[in-house]
Amino acid sequence: MGTRYERGFRHQDLEAVYSKVSGRRSIPLLWGKQAALQEQKAIAAEEAGNLVTAAMHYNRAGLCYGRGQHLIPVDGHPRKKEYYAGVARCFDKMREVRGGDIQKHQVEFDPGKNAYFYFWPAEGEGPKPTVLLIPGMDMIKEDGLLPYNNWFHSRGMNFAIMDGPGQGECNINQVWVDHHNYARAGSKVIDWLTGREEVDSSRIGIMGMSMGSRWTVEIAAQDERVNTVVGQMANVGPSDIIFNQAQPNFKRIYMYMTNILDEDAFDEFVEERDSIW
Repeated sequence: MGTRYERGFRHQDLEAVYSKVSGRRSIPLLWGKQAALQEQKAIAAEEAGNLVTAAMHYNRAGLCYGRGQHLIPVDGHPRKKEYYAGVARCFDKMREVRGGDIQKHQVEFDPGKNAYFYFWPAEGEGPKPTVLLIPGMDMIKEDGLLPYNNWFHSRGMNFAIMDGPGQGECNINQVWVDHHNYARAGSKVIDWLTGREEVDSSRIGIMGMSMGSRWTVEIAAQDERVNTVVGQMANVGPSDIIFNQAQPNFKRIYMYMTNILDEDAFDEFVEERDSIW
């Protein structure tokens, strides 16, 4: 619950969903319903000229749509696509009514495959330290943008957060995670960052949340431009606990992220991954 509040959800959002859950399949529908309600409030506030209020409701709506789409780990599912379109629409509107201070970009890391990220430059002149946040497997980049409670931007740092292979916008575009491509994607985002005049290329840190901590290690291991690595709820050891002992949705989600739908084949993939990293 605490992480939800940190990301911008309100207690009313959580209560509206969890008080009505009747089974696993009901949860995405309830998130979608709450998202639509918040989006309607955002539109009404924007039409009334209340742009600060509108931006906050667009943010909440996008977060709720994000929960709804995440809990449908099926490639091409119509409702997943509908809810992800809601994420994109609401976060685009949130950024617009805030005045465009948060930018959205993409970079190609393999032929025909892109990583997608937000960049929020720090205020003031001159190059600044920059943090690239790597979300976990139960997150998309919008979950960690934190436009009203950003730990780094509020301290004078540039902030970026990405969807790498297997996450969010990559999945919608059928860009799946394998053993090495997240590190390549992360380095391409760093290429882009170091080309910006706002970025002090000697002070680039990456922070990984949960499974993202594993990808931060992979990025830093092959990219010497990273001089700081931080993991929250680190997940860098063997995968037996998360995929064989923890609740089964972890395995279900990661199978979707890899697009490996046969469980035996996925187990072989994980065993090989653990032998590499």
